[in-house]
Amino acid sequence: MTRSATVCRPRFAALLTLALLYGCSGGSGGGGSERQVDPGGAGSGVGAFVYDGPAPASADIQQFKVAFYDPLADNNRCGECHSPGKGGTPAFVDQDNVNQAWQHARRLVNLDDPAASTVVARVANGHHCWLAPTQASTCAATIVGYIERWAEGAGDSQATVKLSPRRPYSPGNSRVLPASYEDVLAQGLDLYGPGELLQVLSRYCVDCHSDSAAIPQAPYLASDDNAIAYAALRGKVDLGAPARSRLVQRMSPESHNCWSDCDSNAQTLRAAIATLAATTPLTEIDSALLTSTAQVLGEDGVEADSGGRFENDVIAKWEFREGSGSTTADTSGVLPEIPLSLSGEFSWLAGWGVRFIDGKAQGGANASSKLFEKIRGTGEYSLEAWVAPANVTQEDAWILGYAGGPDSRNLLLSQNLYNYLAYTRSSVTDDNNAGEPALTTDDDAELAQATLQHVVVTYDPVQGRRIYVNGEFSGDTDPVGGGLLNSWNESFAVVLGNTTSGDRPWTGALRMAAVHNRALTPAQVVQNYEAGVGQKFYLMFSVAEILNREGVCHVGAGEGRTNYCYVVFEVSQFDEASYLFDRPFFVNINPQGGDVDFDLAGIHLGINGKLARIGQAFVNTQSSIASPAPGEPRSLAQIGTIIPLENGLEQDVFFLAFDELDGNTGTAVGRPRLPYQAALGGAVAADIGMRTFDQVNASLSALTGVDTASARVSPVTGKTVGETFAQVRRALPGVADFNAFLSSHLMAATQLAAAYCDALVQDSALRGQLFPPQFDFSQPVGDPGIDWRNHVVTPLVDRAVNRDLLPQNVRQAIIDEVELLITDDRDLKPYVLVNGNWVSDPNPAANTKRDGLIYCENDAPCPPSRTADVVKAACTAVLGSAVVLLQ
Repeated sequence: MTRSATVCRPRFAALLTLALLYGCSGGSGGGGSERQVDPGGAGSGVGAFVYDGPAPASADIQQFKVAFYDPLADNNRCGECHSPGKGGTPAFVDQDNVNQAWQHARRLVNLDDPAASTVVARVANGHHCWLAPTQASTCAATIVGYIERWAEGAGDSQATVKLSPRRPYSPGNSRVLPASYEDVLAQGLDLYGPGELLQVLSRYCVDCHSDSAAIPQAPYLASDDNAIAYAALRGKVDLGAPARSRLVQRMSPESHNCWSDCDSNAQTLRAAIATLAATTPLTEIDSALLTSTAQVLGEDGVEADSGGRFENDVIAKWEFREGSGSTTADTSGVLPEIPLSLSGEFSWLAGWGVRFIDGKAQGGANASSKLFEKIRGTGEYSLEAWVAPANVTQEDAWILGYAGGPDSRNLLLSQNLYNYLAYTRSSVTDDNNAGEPALTTDDDAELAQATLQHVVVTYDPVQGRRIYVNGEFSGDTDPVGGGLLNSWNESFAVVLGNTTSGDRPWTGALRMAAVHNRALTPAQVVQNYEAGVGQKFYLMFSVAEILNREGVCHVGAGEGRTNYCYVVFEVSQFDEASYLFDRPFFVNINPQGGDVDFDLAGIHLGINGKLARIGQAFVNTQSSIASPAPGEPRSLAQIGTIIPLENGLEQDVFFLAFDELDGNTGTAVGRPRLPYQAALGGAVAADIGMRTFDQVNASLSALTGVDTASARVSPVTGKTVGETFAQVRRALPGVADFNAFLSSHLMAATQLAAAYCDALVQDSALRGQLFPPQFDFSQPVGDPGIDWRNHVVTPLVDRAVNRDLLPQNVRQAIIDEVELLITDDRDLKPYVLVNGNWVSDPNPAANTKRDGLIYCENDAPCPPSRTADVVKAACTAVLGSAVVLLQ
């Protein structure tokens, strides 16, 4: 999706679709197949349909036919009813005339916002899902994919966002779910009292929705831990309208594991939520604030899907849009789809995604054979995934495979510690069924990190496999080159997060996965990386009421008023606890244009009747707007921020408050501007803090003497210290709060320290300022005359921590540990090199290699460069540790 918003034509109000999808005979919820992981795809089986009516009358109708009509017109899908003479109206898949079908379908879809289409809502509410009645969200997500392909058209042109006027309403008073269980008690309500909310949930939902259940299923609403159970309520209850709460809706109309009568059970939960709402006070908005109109993300946001992606050759795609249930749709629009069945321990992520803990997502063999058929014809493929590994300690962990078992696969992307590995069965690997040897990323590069990453594996007959991480080629060459894919097994199944047998679990989050039947070019990989991932919206805050330019910023009055002037943010639910507000801009979407000149200063984010206490990154924004063209966005800031989630995207009401706008001022003027003021929650603060990313970079520069802009390139990574910092910057600490520490911070600091240490050792002048002249970098590493302790370790430790600041026993303990890293002559046998990968030693007795850095594999003579490499490693161990990260 391009960042610029354009307007194709104004929509002065939301169109009310009068044509409804009436139920077919047999009931609105019936007719679905019972097959859960292998539906076989449209056009197969008894219900197969082949169109032989009039040709499409235009290019638009041809696009409709390919993207929407063909997948749904089959007799085992919508064609069963919604064709003349079959009882269902309207006939939007008229099997006799695709041109007539197009006329009907236009009234049921919203090409500007596919997810808001009437046909999607109807299926999502249980109308005739062809997979199974319980998988309505998967069928709905599939249809959204069809409509998106219809809207995008053919070719690889980038889509544009179409903004239309939003409904205007004031940021009124709101009720917010109290922050903790203790806060509810303080309001005088015991949620575990008879008939109260947590008492009902703990009684009837404990068999599944508890962290101590035999097979735990999130959310843990019935946990024995009060705090966990209460936290799970967030986003599931609507204090403003208890009947709309997800907990109530799950009972009726969705009939999810009711303990007796579903309607009665829903009423019980509704009454309990109403009691909680009655004890929760309203948050009143400060009437002196200069505010925009309000918006609710789930209702008013304009979905900005990942347009701008290159998907000409995509054949399977999973975006995990459903947010609940145990299946996820293949939204590629290429038949047959491969819906995946989720099992084991997993949880859904907000804003699209799935977190695997000890689970998997697997397709049926029949549907999975689509990969065999589509890739066999081209001899090429690309695997693409947005992944966030939970850690960098897991080994042989399967991320995405097309396989029959642990040692039998057509293709595979996996993680091993800091490495990504790619396996492909081909004519040059015919001596085994596992696609070995693997192409693995370089150990020293440590490309696999515990953070969100875009990973692509490409394959073609000439170059073989290539791996890209965050848009950059890893630089690793396929050890066996390219070959033919004529030895693939079509009976294998697609599996994500594990093997088909469940014995190679990968722990982490998947935000999207796709398979292409061509090798993406480097430029196409970058294009898809820059397009981003996940569910994103444009949230449009009207400022027409403040600007008050009739005929330009608004027309009409009262209920007939239409606003055209907006401050727009790109907004997404960042995780389970926060929202991301990014890159605001002003836009006038009046197709007639007009003069709009004004000054703006200070933007404050508001939520549920009050200003957000943290994340106010836009308070220093200042801009002068001068009559932009209709639909032309004018950037207000190129930054983003995160604010806490309160009730969930379907309930939280957002608004903006301004210091100044067009000569009007708000009460925020004169207040201290504290963009990132910490919210104190009563917890004891740590006595230590973290150095933030810029502080870590500056500290390493000062300790090594290497300039942050040094042009010296590492022979290992091929990067300067500045380029390395740019690569790991986002994984370094962003705030000083010690409680925000993550393992990925240490991993990033280690990589940056290694870059600085590399540059230090390469520069004879700089290393001469740190190490004594007695140390000779050209000495063989095994020379017993080298004084590693006094000539290398002690200078490093004293430079990093200053010998006078540490108790002597602590200083000596650090020196002892680093010296042991270098000279340890024990063999603890934790790992062994197998097929180019370090893995846990399966046979310790058969392998001998002393653990100290001065010893090489099998006690073989070390290369001349080993001495300098040992110094670099010792330097990295010291400078990449807590002595630099902590302050």
